[in-house]
Parts: sequence; structure tokens; C-alpha cells
Amino acid sequence: MAKNKMNPDILIWEIMGSENDKKRLDVEVDRLSSLPDDLIHKILSFNDTIDAINTSTLSSRWRCIWTTMTCLDFSSEDFPNLPKFSKFVKHVLSGRDNQREVSSVKLSFHGKASQVFVKRILEYAFSHNVQQLDITCLAESKIEFPLSLFSSQTLKHLILKKAYRHKGHILRGGSMTLTSTWEVPALTTLHLNEITLSQDNTDNFSGLISKCVNLKNLTLTRCHMVGSSFIDFNIFHSQLSNLTMEYWNVRLLSVVAPQLKNLIIRRHRLSSGGIMISAPDLAYLLLQCLYGLKVYGDDFHYLEKADISISAPYREDPQNIVGLFQLLHSVKDLTLNLEILEHLSSSVEIISHQHSPLANLKSIKIYPLLVDKWQLPRDMSTEVKNYLLDGSPGATFTMVSREDYNTIISSVSTYVSYERYCIMQEIIAERNATCAKKLMAKLQVRLEQEKDDIETNRTHIEQENVPMESHDAKMDDEQNALDENQLQIEGNVKHINSCWESLGEQIKQRKKKIDDIVWELRDIKKLMTKLPASNRAEMQPCFSSLCAQAGIVMSKIRDSMKIQLDENQSRLNVCFHELTETLQSSS
Repeated sequence: MAKNKMNPDILIWEIMGSENDKKRLDVEVDRLSSLPDDLIHKILSFNDTIDAINTSTLSSRWRCIWTTMTCLDFSSEDFPNLPKFSKFVKHVLSGRDNQREVSSVKLSFHGKASQVFVKRILEYAFSHNVQQLDITCLAESKIEFPLSLFSSQTLKHLILKKAYRHKGHILRGGSMTLTSTWEVPALTTLHLNEITLSQDNTDNFSGLISKCVNLKNLTLTRCHMVGSSFIDFNIFHSQLSNLTMEYWNVRLLSVVAPQLKNLIIRRHRLSSGGIMISAPDLAYLLLQCLYGLKVYGDDFHYLEKADISISAPYREDPQNIVGLFQLLHSVKDLTLNLEILEHLSSSVEIISHQHSPLANLKSIKIYPLLVDKWQLPRDMSTEVKNYLLDGSPGATFTMVSREDYNTIISSVSTYVSYERYCIMQEIIAERNATCAKKLMAKLQVRLEQEKDDIETNRTHIEQENVPMESHDAKMDDEQNALDENQLQIEGNVKHINSCWESLGEQIKQRKKKIDDIVWELRDIKKLMTKLPASNRAEMQPCFSSLCAQAGIVMSKIRDSMKIQLDENQSRLNVCFHELTETLQSSS
């Protein structure tokens, strides 16, 4: 939905207030005016350009400072139509200090990429040595984005993506296809999101990034090639250091990057071809797929950490699992989902005469992805566990049960990685610990209050516990005026009923107090059982002390109930005695 941009005059009025506040306003304007330019630029950089211009009316010194800003942020959704947006862009660029360089530009627009304002913004940015570009296309239909628009010797970071919303509406059927080629030799970071790659400019993509000779970081999210979902996809680059690929459908993925350190392949659907990796310096590998355990490549001699999660490994030949372990022979920190090992357990004869290739393991972590009983394969066998640790008997072995895992991720709609599971576990443990501490502090205050109330009630009972004056004495002077026998009978019956009601209410209240204390202790205990052992051990002495205090208080409540019961019984005895005497005298 388009933002509601405030008229500058209204903005000034609301900030400045009435004439009666002029003195206060002058002080505030002076404070704003005294800020250094760099700080003002920093403040304005948190807003898009139209907001920065509006906000600049806060101070006379700010009024033109937007013209020297190095960060520009344009969005067509801030305007009712594209002609007005184009006019605003032209006004900003023509009014800006032309001697100032541009460090970054954000542009979000709908319509075709061939529109005049798109070319104007890019040409202006490149002519002013821009280093960062973030372009979002709100595609309402199939559009082409010519990469020939990108020609820069200074551009280092580029994000190019298609978005799904325009003025609050979900866009369906739209796509953005890259065409032609570009000249961006300084580019080090490239992120493409929801982009269609055409055959004419990519040579299966490697031709496109070969123009980026200094590219270090590449992220491809939900991208695909024109005309086919499952194809062979190649990435060749000599300088690439970090590669992330998310939500791709390919038949064969080939990665050749001799400088690659970190490789993340997430939410892939890999067909029969598998993955070929030539990255001898690889230090971190994350592979998260539905299926696709066919991984080929060079020896990863420097591999420190690998996180492998395949949600449907049963579609694979168990021999591929063994092949993957052989490829990961140098890994030190290995994380696997349990289903991979359960599937290998169905063909344990494959490893029965083999030694584990995992000779450098420091730690191995196993966690489940599937928790529903109908989904579960057979259990992981002891032979598989021994096979994993055979080459590194000193490695730490951590295995998360399905019960624990399901408890942590029950609110998550899809499976999570082990790292995310651990983060969620830490967050929940911290929340439970904080909640348990608050409940203990609350119960501590309650127990102290109960102690004070018990002492107050005891003192009150002792003060009231004096010999009761006979009703007969009170009514001696009224004998000649009233029917004393009838009044005495009614008064005693009423008093007896009142005593019974008072006793029942007091027992009910004290019972509720005991029940509340017990339930609060149970709630704290329940939270503590969910804590890691170290946190639980840390809080146990405090909880034990609290339980002891609660026991003392509950005993005192029971004692006070007995005292009150005895007192009520004493009062009832007096009433019964008076009632009996009255009835006898009336007869």
C-alpha cells in the first residue's frame, strides 16, 4: 500500500505548534541547526528521499541539506501514478548538488524497466560513482530488464529482485527476465531474487558473472532459466568466495570456484544429476534438499563444518550416503538429520566391512526432521553409529530426540536446521528460566504476605477471645417490654447460622490459598524441567528453599484453620447453651 506522505506545510505546523510555542521552537531549531552535516545525513538516511525532503523542513539549516545526501531512496508506490513519480525523480536529481558523489541508491518501481525514470536514475548514479544499488521491480506482467543499463566502474554491491506486492495487492503472473549483458568490473556482491535468466546473456549463467571479475559473494534465490525448470546449471568463477543458492530446481548443479570458502545450497530439488563441486579450499558446506545425495567433487582438505539435511533420503541409493561421507572425510564439525542415518541402517551391509572415512571429527550432531509416526523409517542402528565414530572415537556425539525436537519446533510450519533448532532451544530456555524466576519471586512475596496475614488474624482472634456476655444479661432490662423468650430464640438461631456460614467461608478461603501455592509450585517445577541441566541446577537451591517456606506457610494456614474452628465451636456452644435455656424457660 502506498505510504501517506505528509504535506511539508502540515509537517512544519505540527512540529512547530502554535505561536505561543515560538520561544520553545527557536531553541529546538537551534539544537537541530547545530548538528554536524554527517549526523544529519545519517538521520535522513533512515528515510526514503521524499521523507528526507519533508523532514528537512524541521530547521532552516536542514532545508537544503537533502541536496548533499549521498543515499537516495525512491519508490513509485509513494505516488498516485508514474508520471508524478517520474517528475519527482527529475526534480530531485536536478536539484541535488551535482558535485556530491552517490554512495547508494534504492529504487522500487512498477511498470517496465524501459521507463525514462529508471534509465535516468541509473545513469545519474553511475555518473556519480555509486557503490551500492538495491533495485526492486514490482512486476505486474512479464517484463525484461536489460543488463546493458548497468555500466559502472565503481558499483560494488547489487541487489536485483522482483517483489510480489504493489499498493497492497499481490501480483500474480509477473516475472522479470534479465537480457543482454553488463559491464560491472568492480562488483563484489551480487544478490538476484526471483529473476529469470535468459539463454542469450548467460551461457548458463557463467557467462554473465564472468563479466564480474572481482565477484566475491553471490546469492541466487528462486531464480530459474527461461524455458525449463530442471536443467543443468553451471557456476564457474575464479574469485568467488561465498555462494548461496536457495529454492532452485535443477537437474545437475556444477560449481567450479577454486577460491570458494562457503557454499550454501538450501531448499533445492535436485534431479538425477546431483551436485558437482570443485572447490578445494571449501571450509563450510550447508546442503539442505528434499532429496539429492549424489554429491561429487574434489577432496575438501580444509573443510571445517558441514550441515547436511535431506528430508527424503529414502529416495536415494544408500551407497550415495557412504559416498557423501567419503567426500566429507576432512570435516571437523558435522551435522546430519537422523533420517539419513535411518535410511543407511536399512542397508547396513554396505558399511559392515568399511572403516569410517571421518577421521578428523571433533563433534557430530544428529537431529530429526520428521516427527509424525507414519513418516518414520526404521531406527538408526548401532552399526551406523559405530561407523560414524570409528575414525574419530574421541568426537562428541549429540543426538536430539524426536520428542525434544518436536517440542521446540511445534510452532514452526517447516523443518529447521540444527543451528536454528539450537537457537530456538536457547531462546525458549531463556524465556522459561526468566518466567520461572519471576514466578518464584512472585510466590516469595505471596508467602511473606501470608505470614503477615496469619499473624494479624491470630492477634485479632486473641483480642476477640474474651468471655462472651450472656444474651440473658443484655435483655434483663427489656423483660417487661418485649417478648424476651421469642427474641432470644430468634437471635440465637440467627447467630448459629451466621457462625456456620462464617466457618464455611473461612475454610474455603484458606483451602484456596493452599491450592494456589501448590499450583504455583507446580508451574515453576514444570518450567524448570524444560531447562537445560546447567540452568536447572543453578535454580534448584532457590526452588528448594521456596518449597520449604511454602510448606511452613501451608502448615500455619492449616493451624489457623484449626484455631478458627475451635473458636467457632466455642461460640456455637455458648449459643446452643443459651438456646436450650431459653426453650426450657419458655416451656
